Amino acid sequence: MDKHELISGFLDAFARAVSEALSETGPEDIKVDWSLTPDPNDDAEAWAWWSGGLSTHPGANFFMGAPQETWEKLGRGGSSENTRENGFALTGRCFAKAVAEHFGSRAAAQDSGPSGAPSDNWTRISIEIRYPAGQWPNAQCALSPEFEEALTSEKIGPQKVQPAAPPVPSHAGPMNPNDMLMHVQVPVSVSFGATQIRMKDLLNLTAGSVVELDQALHDNVEVRVNDRVIARGEVVAVDGHYGVRVLELTSGEGPGKGIRA
Repeated sequence: MDKHELISGFLDAFARAVSEALSETGPEDIKVDWSLTPDPNDDAEAWAWWSGGLSTHPGANFFMGAPQETWEKLGRGGSSENTRENGFALTGRCFAKAVAEHFGSRAAAQDSGPSGAPSDNWTRISIEIRYPAGQWPNAQCALSPEFEEALTSEKIGPQKVQPAAPPVPSHAGPMNPNDMLMHVQVPVSVSFGATQIRMKDLLNLTAGSVVELDQALHDNVEVRVNDRVIARGEVVAVDGHYGVRVLELTSGEGPGKGIRA
């Protein structure tokens, strides 16, 4: 599947939502088109950027950036005197509408608001906003690899349900203890990091508080069984759920060795 085919469904929905939203405020008839572009705009670092994501896919980020003139035009019909904020709000609404149209109930849009410029290596899309008398300065969108992965899973469709494991055969005599152990379920946990905070800071925690951990965003997480590290890996999205892709098996570090929370 080529890149254009992969992103076309979602980008068509987003462009259509922006066109409809702008045409409602008038007075011109606005048309919005998109096209893949190989490189970031030369001035993209100086642009203002908005970003959003998917609730069910960690790291699935969608960015839109534009020069100030374009944001002012996008936000001219908003309720606030700050046209750029209005433009961000309009973009967030259009992104949510495109997510609902493309993903349905399988994912919800998240509005992250103002953001820094995305990575130069991410897929870039040029956004053309035209009206009968001319054209606005182009905007640009960017898709993170995780967002493309989410679109890929939508293209492929839901995975086939795996057949249930065959029942454990019954035996006339006593079962071998090793065979019995093979069917015992054990709790598996994944730890993302740990930290220490003062008691007064702990007591002041409220909804919305952020506790910074000692682990960087791209560090591997630990897979634990009975508080022993058995593997390390990276967080991935699996059918709308978190998962861990195992990258390294360990010999089973016991309690007291890098305990995480």
